[in-house]
Amino acid sequence: MSNSARWTEDLTVREIPQATLGAIAWLVLALVAAATAAWEWRMRSLGLIAGDLGDDKSAWAVERRKLDSGENDGVVIVGGSRILFDTNLDVWKEMAGRRPVQLALPGMSGQRFLRDIADNTGFAGLVLIDVTPAQFFREGPGNAAFEGVLDEWNHEGPAKRAGHLIGRFLERHLAFLDDQYTLTSLIDQVGLANRGKIAGPYLTPWKLSESYENRQRVLWREIETNERLRRHAILVWNARSRPPPPEAVIARVCSDVRDSVAKIRARGGDVVIIRPPSTGAYYAREQANFPRATTWERLLRVSGTFGIHFEDYPEMQGLELPETSHMTREDAARFTRAYVTVLMREMPGLRKDAAAAAAP
Repeated sequence: MSNSARWTEDLTVREIPQATLGAIAWLVLALVAAATAAWEWRMRSLGLIAGDLGDDKSAWAVERRKLDSGENDGVVIVGGSRILFDTNLDVWKEMAGRRPVQLALPGMSGQRFLRDIADNTGFAGLVLIDVTPAQFFREGPGNAAFEGVLDEWNHEGPAKRAGHLIGRFLERHLAFLDDQYTLTSLIDQVGLANRGKIAGPYLTPWKLSESYENRQRVLWREIETNERLRRHAILVWNARSRPPPPEAVIARVCSDVRDSVAKIRARGGDVVIIRPPSTGAYYAREQANFPRATTWERLLRVSGTFGIHFEDYPEMQGLELPETSHMTREDAARFTRAYVTVLMREMPGLRKDAAAAAAP
């Protein structure tokens, strides 16, 4: 019989050895802290930074609620990742005295979100909607990470909202919390061969941007400086070729936008459509599959809206798009300055002096 146990008449009593539980707890704490510090150091060495807040449905919901609460400056942006990355909200504020509510989402068409504003809000300001042709003139779902956000944003409970705030606090201090650099995400970056017709996750977008307060997104510096990351982004875009849309799809999209514009204008608001730049093979494919005459020009004509197409303004050309679809943060500021100048010329009420006069 072991000396750590003894028999009594009815049961066995096992004697627990003396242990320094306090010392063990401190050892575990030290190991966890060392592992966390090592992982944080590793992530920062890959270009991640503390204060990159990430972006998810909860972050979008915070901005969407501003339309219902009235906490906005009368400008809202909807669309895809181009207008999200390529708009500098500080430049907007500097030039027009207004900070737009940023509701654009990567991989999504702004059409559904324009309809949401028209049907489910009393917003009577300016809606700026971007056109990325392959996303805008299509049917079917968009980015799976954000699908359903229009149905879910107004049903977040206290626990989810509190979790979002706690996450934001931690993200301001820790770089390794980036949800695009989890262990699973890093494994997905290993270029393994596909299993027959089953495609692996390699040709999905990796980290492209940094995100800050008010959903201010900027292109990640590593896309500019890291050739492997930049080439992968271009590879992903080139693999996502879509055929020309059927006539019925173009007609449906144009009429849907027309109806939404009419509702917003009926209560004193307005809508402007913008086409941000693209370059290289991406731009050539857009030109071939989504000709300007049958998509962009038709959209403006049917909806009766003013549009800003980068091809029409020299100051919006020659900008740097490292992966052919999104601008560097410096050129995003230049592009914002250029298109806001056009907007203020076409809509004098947007000017800073007009905004100040309209303020209560």
